[in-house]
Amino acid sequence: MKIINIYLYTSIFVLICLLFFSCQSNKSVIDSPTSSLDSLSFLLAEDSLNITLLNERARLYITNNQISLAKEDIDNAYAIFKNDADLLLNRGNIYYQLNQTRISRESWRRCLKIDPNNLDCREKLTNLLCAVQHPNCKEMIDTIAIINNGIISATLIIYLKELQEYEMAINLLENKLLELPQEKETLSLLSVLYSDTSSVNNMFDPVLAEKNFKQIIRLYPNYHQAYYNFAKFQQDLFKYEEAIKLYSIAIELNSDIKENYYNMGFCYMQLGKNIDAINYFSKAIQLDSSFLLAYHARAYLYGLIGEPGKARLDWKNCLMLNPSYLPAINALSS
Repeated sequence: MKIINIYLYTSIFVLICLLFFSCQSNKSVIDSPTSSLDSLSFLLAEDSLNITLLNERARLYITNNQISLAKEDIDNAYAIFKNDADLLLNRGNIYYQLNQTRISRESWRRCLKIDPNNLDCREKLTNLLCAVQHPNCKEMIDTIAIINNGIISATLIIYLKELQEYEMAINLLENKLLELPQEKETLSLLSVLYSDTSSVNNMFDPVLAEKNFKQIIRLYPNYHQAYYNFAKFQQDLFKYEEAIKLYSIAIELNSDIKENYYNMGFCYMQLGKNIDAINYFSKAIQLDSSFLLAYHARAYLYGLIGEPGKARLDWKNCLMLNPSYLPAINALSS
């Protein structure tokens, strides 16, 4: 209890000091991160073992992308006291940016031992473990959903999709829509899940997929990703002309996405319009000169229309990108 009181008084003192320094400024705007850092450094010069101050300064160093300084402060704070949940959360964040995920994992686990309901630490740890396909990934997502009344982040929904837990993912998204019926990210994910034509998706529903695609486009008419996703869905259903129309709108809204051009080329190729297809594969390559699949598709079409020299050049480009690329090796050896 005595330690808790000390931290409470310290936090109040820090807040008062920061307000004091802010009031000294003639500016009518909020202190910049730099001025806050100066204030914290001034306080730490008088109280160098204050973990609240060290933790807060480390947080500001992260904001300023001064990771090495943030690490120094958080290490000093952790050496003084190892059982503060907020400090452990921040320590995990810093070491994650340093790509030292083992320490991040240990920090967030320790945080949860101290405070099992700490949602920030739990989400950070869950994201980390799901990223490496840890067997407890789904169980940890379940726990977050229970603690947070069925609301989980988009990143965790994507992990559920990767785990082929389509029904659970859709139920969580539908639950979230009850609270936020027009949230773009939620609607987008829901439309993608309903439109996923893979054989493992037992929730595939083309009617609901189209309904959700049209709803998100109605609410967000300039959201290029919705047009791309809708187009890909039509493409997967072999509705190539409809897909081309939607890809065209996506390109009008954002002309820098290579996949739009590549998929347009694929649709034209399926329709037998090889010259149009070649043009779109070429546009994809212009955006990304290392786009191996686009070189492959263009090489194949050059062969079909009787341009063997151009086909060989593209197959060679494939081999430059991947020397063991078997389709190119076979094409050039024939």
